[in-house]
This record gives sequence, C-alpha cells and structure tokens, in this order.
Amino acid sequence: MLDLEAIERIKQLKARYFRFIDTCDLTGLQTSVFTADACIHFKSPTYEIDFKGWENLENFYRQSFTVNRFGMHQGHHPEIEVTGDTAFGRWYLHDIFINLDEKTIYEGSALYEDFYVRVGDDWRISESRYDRLLEIVSPMADDMKVTARPTVKR
Repeated sequence: MLDLEAIERIKQLKARYFRFIDTCDLTGLQTSVFTADACIHFKSPTYEIDFKGWENLENFYRQSFTVNRFGMHQGHHPEIEVTGDTAFGRWYLHDIFINLDEKTIYEGSALYEDFYVRVGDDWRISESRYDRLLEIVSPMADDMKVTARPTVKR
C-alpha cells in the first residue's frame, strides 16, 4: 500500500528545497531540507559538482546563489517510492539560471534522483543528484534588464 502521507511530506520537502535554493535561504536548507551528512552530485556538459556534508553543501550554495547569480528551479512529475523510513524520488527539473557576472543565461532540464530518510515525523534529503537532459547557454542581450532578483532580501 502507498504511504500517501510520506509521499506528500516528501513533495513538500522538495518544494522547500527549490524555494530555499532560489532565495539562497541557507538556514532553511540546513534545518529542514538536508541531513548533516547529505551529499549532492550534479552533472552537465559544462560542470560536475560533487559535495558531501552540510559544511561543503553550504559553501557550494553560498557561492552559487548570490545577488548576481540566481535562478528559477521547478520540479515536476514526481515518482516517489517509500520503504519504511527511507524513500527514493525522481523529479523532472526545469530551470533558468542567470549569471550577471558572466552575462549568461542557462536554461535546461534534468532528472533529479533523491534519497530521503525519515527524521522524526518529517523527511530530509540524504542524497541528491541529477544529470542534465538539456542545457542551453546564451549570452545576455545588452539591453536585457533584471528588475527583480530572488536572492535579494525584501
């Protein structure tokens, strides 16, 4: 039988993850998304990222999401399998990432594969990885204006 409550909690966890990376909310990522020993592995034609442990993840997210480097991440079509206090999830990612320092825009898709563990009544990500399916890197037009930035505190 499906554990629908666990599946819903995991969906909410992933929603928090996307919101917290887009707004660079490192406290939220640490306290309600990742386990202390979590690891990430993100692979694309232009980069490969591999970190383990909250301190390394925090440094990665702090450097990646700034006032001049920010994005929009959306997860779709979750496939979640719960086995007791662990779970596996696959998500389809669509993202846009703007780098004002390099004047580039990345847009693409990937398949996330996440491993989750139950912590008390909630869930945390213990491992997150993706492989890019599509990646488009474009120069920003000289007349392009960014009028709002998700990483700027309001």
